[in-house]
Amino acid sequence: MKLFLVDQGNLSEITKPIFSTGDVYVVDDDKTIYIWIGNKASVDEKTAGAAQARTLDQQRGGAAKIITVDENQEPSAFLKIINPMGAMKVVEKNIAKTLLKDVSTGDWAGFEEWKNILYRVSSEEFEGINSMKMIQVPFTKESLDSEDCFVADLGNKVYIWQGQACNVKEKVKAGQWARNIDAERAGAQNERIFEEGDDSEFLAALERGVNYKESDAVQLRAESVLEPETEADRTVAEIQPEFKSEVREVTPNDIKSEINHIKGISASSAGPGIPGSVDDSILTIEKSEGRRRCPKCGTEDKLMIHESVDKSNIILDYPRVYGKKFKCGECGIEWREK
Repeated sequence: MKLFLVDQGNLSEITKPIFSTGDVYVVDDDKTIYIWIGNKASVDEKTAGAAQARTLDQQRGGAAKIITVDENQEPSAFLKIINPMGAMKVVEKNIAKTLLKDVSTGDWAGFEEWKNILYRVSSEEFEGINSMKMIQVPFTKESLDSEDCFVADLGNKVYIWQGQACNVKEKVKAGQWARNIDAERAGAQNERIFEEGDDSEFLAALERGVNYKESDAVQLRAESVLEPETEADRTVAEIQPEFKSEVREVTPNDIKSEINHIKGISASSAGPGIPGSVDDSILTIEKSEGRRRCPKCGTEDKLMIHESVDKSNIILDYPRVYGKKFKCGECGIEWREK
């Protein structure tokens, strides 16, 4: 199967199923050729799409069936063909290829032109989980619905919002598609899951609007002989190292003793099973061999077991290292592993 964008009368092959409302696409499935038409596509694009579809058919002897598909009227057969390429996205754009970005150091390329996007993930309109698609909706709190999941693509971050009444299929697909977005940029950002009612950070991101850019890139100050000396530089230069009058030889036993002392401090400040150091409301279990399973319902489906940072469990104080906790997407129980 091949996917083409109709661009100035010609077909440009694309690899990601991102459909823009202002364009026309041709999906060539050998025996069937689909012409997908966006709601805002121009007349000349519709005409060019039909002509290119006939040309593809004639090149193979005219045996293919040509079907026109309007936006939001996609048959299940069409969606099943698209599914192996990834999540079908319908976005409010005129040229879909401008959405595909490359990764560079720090921020990903094109971050300056980025507009935040909110997608709705709902299963009620489709026959099965493999025929679902992502629909772009306005980037506002009013777009949220308790019966659906939503994926917010913030450029450097991907957020997943789960409504209180959403079903398992929507949670699974929202998670899969969020990870696909992350993979498209070589892991330039991390996906995070928010549940309705515990979503203040997600709602704050929506309130900042489509143009807000939150960068995790760090710029380091370069040293140069041409830079004028600052007051801070002079202060640092005046600090002299302290020397002890008595110097003694360090033995292997001294090193072992120091290591054990550091371990003892780290263990006393945090760690599973130590009273007062972690959130006791979360179940703590022994880590088992093999596939991770839910301690309550027993599911081993890795798509249903969500991993997140457990900030109540500080493993190391400096540098600060947190433990992990897990949540089952089927029964909702949370737990950590020793």
